[in-house]
Amino acid sequence: MIDTAVDHPMDAVEWPMICREEETRQIISVLRTRSGPGVLITGEPGVGKTRLLDHILDRCAETGTLIVRGAATEATRNISGLGVAGLHIVGRSSAAACHGLSRLSRVLDEARRGASDGCPTTGRILLCIDDIEHIDAASAAVVGDLVRTTRVTLLLTARAGSCLDRRLTRMCGQGPPMVLRLANLSRAVVLRLLTRVLGGPVDGLTADVLWRISRGNPLLLRRVVGIGLDTGDLSPERGVWSWREAPGKPSRLHGLVAADLATLSAAESEALEYVALTGLLPRVTAEHLAGSSTISELVDRAVVAITSRAGADAVAMSHALQREALLARLGLLRRRQRYRQLAAAAAEIGVPDRDDPATVLWRLEAGLDVPMSHAVVASRLALASGDPVLAENLAQHVHGSPGSALRGQALIAQGRAAEAERLLADHGGDGGETVALRSLNLFWGLNRPAEAQEEMARALPSDAARSADLDVAELGLALFTRTAPLTGSAQARESVPFAETTQLPAMNEGALNPLVADAATVLRAYQLTFRGRPAQAAEDFDRGSLQLPARWPAMRGSAAACHVNALILAGRLRQALPLVEIYYEEAVRRAEPSEVAIAGQMRGHCWMWEGRPSRALAPLREARALVDEHTPFPLRVFIGCEYAVCLAALGRPQEAFEELDQIRALIPGSLSLHERLEFSRIRLLAHSGRPAHAAELANRLAELYLRESRLTTGVECAYYHVRLRPSHRAAARLREAADACDSSLFALFAAHGDALVARDGPVLRELAERFAELGYAGLALEAAQAMPGGGRAARRYVNDLADRCDGYRPPWLPPISAPLPSSSGNLPSLTSREREMCELAAAGLSNSAIAANLGISVRTVTNLLGRAYHKLGVHDRRQLADALSLST
Repeated sequence: MIDTAVDHPMDAVEWPMICREEETRQIISVLRTRSGPGVLITGEPGVGKTRLLDHILDRCAETGTLIVRGAATEATRNISGLGVAGLHIVGRSSAAACHGLSRLSRVLDEARRGASDGCPTTGRILLCIDDIEHIDAASAAVVGDLVRTTRVTLLLTARAGSCLDRRLTRMCGQGPPMVLRLANLSRAVVLRLLTRVLGGPVDGLTADVLWRISRGNPLLLRRVVGIGLDTGDLSPERGVWSWREAPGKPSRLHGLVAADLATLSAAESEALEYVALTGLLPRVTAEHLAGSSTISELVDRAVVAITSRAGADAVAMSHALQREALLARLGLLRRRQRYRQLAAAAAEIGVPDRDDPATVLWRLEAGLDVPMSHAVVASRLALASGDPVLAENLAQHVHGSPGSALRGQALIAQGRAAEAERLLADHGGDGGETVALRSLNLFWGLNRPAEAQEEMARALPSDAARSADLDVAELGLALFTRTAPLTGSAQARESVPFAETTQLPAMNEGALNPLVADAATVLRAYQLTFRGRPAQAAEDFDRGSLQLPARWPAMRGSAAACHVNALILAGRLRQALPLVEIYYEEAVRRAEPSEVAIAGQMRGHCWMWEGRPSRALAPLREARALVDEHTPFPLRVFIGCEYAVCLAALGRPQEAFEELDQIRALIPGSLSLHERLEFSRIRLLAHSGRPAHAAELANRLAELYLRESRLTTGVECAYYHVRLRPSHRAAARLREAADACDSSLFALFAAHGDALVARDGPVLRELAERFAELGYAGLALEAAQAMPGGGRAARRYVNDLADRCDGYRPPWLPPISAPLPSSSGNLPSLTSREREMCELAAAGLSNSAIAANLGISVRTVTNLLGRAYHKLGVHDRRQLADALSLST
């Protein structure tokens, strides 16, 4: 039930009716064929029964059907013959509008007179009555007589669950009507509806939360949206509508479900209090406290739902808003009483209190005597089982440094990095486990790598005294900070960060803190993927030796991103595409913003690899809008970089470079994340019509990354270099780097480079077909458009590939029949070599630097620039960017 008495300015806004086409078709079909007495539309309050009825009546009026409409009211339900109010003929000013079906003949006479006076009709009369659960017996009998003796067809609405058998029998004596149960809106429909009403995209997490709060009920959804707009909690972030705080907190929302809670019996209310306090209550405990019939009734009414926990049934509240409202009205004494009853029930059932973290918390909250050691063990168990909120609640009852350390870990697992650091720094102690956690949290959660390194430096340098937790933390820093391990073995300290000698310790979860174990999974996946072993990383995920972390949501999202990225780089894009949708849906269902942001970025990343930037924009924009302080720092960089590249690919270079500059400001100079930033800059330059500058940067970075054994990014840079400036040297370098990796996709990159240099049309065609077969349509388009000669068949093939890319064509591609690859641009008076000189000069390179990069003399550079200056009408380097219409 919804409190429909709440007025709000949002009510004045016309919300569209969407996704009711099938119901409309069924109702119209029945009314036209007159199969039976008519149609009864049922559904819960606010589901849109009257709105659908209005839509049906509009359709019927267009066909000339005479429509008489009224509504039954609760005020007159017990007054014989007055059960329907406001009867009138739709579309006419009627003096005969009246109350009571006993005077319906006057309305029908007026309708017939209108028809005889020339008003076009079909001779059919449609009698519409809202809320027939309130109609009295006498009025129902009158309606039944009309149905039997005239051409009247019924269109009725009633609240779901109403007892209507006798009324319907009286009203539809010749047979039952077609009953259509109007369901609440699905999550996908709610997303579409919100997008239309708010006038812009809505992030998937917000749509899911609003869907769950409203249960897909249109009226309740409208009320919640209105309150969110009033409070400012629902607002656009980077063009995407998001609910920034936890929905359900504003007390005004609680009033929307007050009517629902008021209909519960005393036994049902008590049972619901147990479930609300625990969040997830074992079914056996719930039925022991409230009785199986009460729990079954709550399940039937969809107030609670049965779910699974540790292989056993558990009871959870169906709607977060109801839980928030219920908890808000529970006082301290009432809570303590309920916790005592929960603890007693657990004891009577035989649950060992020290083995079950939830039972330990109930006893603590009830004020019962619990040894402190039991609370410590219970908190650790809760964290290890993936329930950081329960772990935090238990840790609140542990005093001193042990409690602070436990709370800090629980806060890290919830993405509350700043709170965790304050606790661990002040009271967490200085053991190896705490040092490792602080170091990971400072870097991964707070972007404070210098402090993370300082924390690691505090660890004992002795190999014998160190812990496996410290091994994971220090190598995690080495992976992202370009620094050798500080406290590990001599071999590790002497190794290059990405070289084969730098290894994570064996992931024996028994030897690692649970959160550190989660981090170890992610770091292992990163290490394999970016060291040139994406196929091995993907295979490890396939066979389960790498699994998504269970306890730390941010790490779970990061590991999922590694899995998808490994598949893409291993040439398995077609497997990555459905998998990323699964990861996205799971993240939305868990309501974890950081996970949703990461999964959204990977959805966009997949479509970018597919060559479809127009489709990638929406998920990347959603991911960018969801980024906040809870998003793991490295993933913030990846999300921003991919979003910037997508903007550039869609012809928005200024926004793209501004986005990249914002990301650059986040990254301290010591971090190897700069390589991802610089690789993104290559892509931005290429997409922004500056292929020569992009090629020069790609060449320089490929040389650097491959020399430092950062193979994956080195291969990607080398591949861009050979595509933008084909040469034997560039192709040979790419071939050597690809051979050092395990990716079949990288082997195709190398073959593509060789074919571009050799201008081998048949091989380019084979490569295009292979890329297309694997799902990389953008790369297929590049290979096909580089085929020499052209011809009608070649142009048709290229156009088909462009259609698969939604019309996107990389700006550096040559015309299909061009004899040599050349840069596209808006200045045909410049030769490709002259334009290349101008781009490099505009980027700030001196004549000697340009000559060294291109392997030509300084005199040649000077002559080419001189001719270009003359054509462009400029006099120095400062004027080149504007003259070339380059975006910086």
